[in-house]
Amino acid sequence: MGGTTFESSWAKLIEATLPELGKRLRIEAALVFGSWARSGGGEWSDIDLLIVSDDAKHIGILERFSIATELRREKIDVFIYTYEELVNMMNKGNPLALSALIEGIPIKLSNRIEELKNKAQKMYKRVGRCWVAQLPK
Repeated sequence: MGGTTFESSWAKLIEATLPELGKRLRIEAALVFGSWARSGGGEWSDIDLLIVSDDAKHIGILERFSIATELRREKIDVFIYTYEELVNMMNKGNPLALSALIEGIPIKLSNRIEELKNKAQKMYKRVGRCWVAQLPK
């Protein structure tokens, strides 16, 4: 995860956050994405954290926002999706899903999320600030 002091501190924040989330959801995957994954972020950058949990099927959108808001105090933006939601987002070229799957730093990864990550890397590439579908080879 790197050598800078601030990068080490974000890793510690994530390590402290996952057990808290784990009390509410079975976490299948956790990926840091966005500026921290692409360029190391900065002192004022938020930490974007994608959580994949099929337990989210049983929680309403307001509860997901509530969980994210509680963790916001730690400068962590949490995005909680089920596997099915993430697959649908990837297939539609959703930038959040693609950034997390293709450029994200995996903290925890199940086999099926790893397979989805590989599929996304074959299907899309970043061109500037946009994601573009790649032609099959």
